[in-house]
Amino acid sequence: MIFINDTAYDEFKALLDEANVDSYNIRIGIDNYACSGPVFGISVSEATDGDDVETIKEVTFIAEKSLIEQFGGFIIVSSEENNGYGVGLKPVVQPQSGCSGCGGGCH
Repeated sequence: MIFINDTAYDEFKALLDEANVDSYNIRIGIDNYACSGPVFGISVSEATDGDDVETIKEVTFIAEKSLIEQFGGFIIVSSEENNGYGVGLKPVVQPQSGCSGCGGGCH
């Protein structure tokens, strides 16, 4: 369900520690939708019967079973893997873009 290497794990855990989270139970969910597809986010949460749960080292990752079925799980990448833009979260199965053309933003 969750794919993460040691470097990305260390960066992700450091972000949690810097944010002084009260639990390492981390829910992955859809935060928003853009024309390029869903924007994923994380929050501290508890698992329910409708969730898949995977513990990696000290962090327990939680996601609705329907999200795992739809996106095949999630990959957490390090800042280096994310072209220097910090720790990133992306689905295994990339959603199709809902954008059509440039929408007036192309040059």
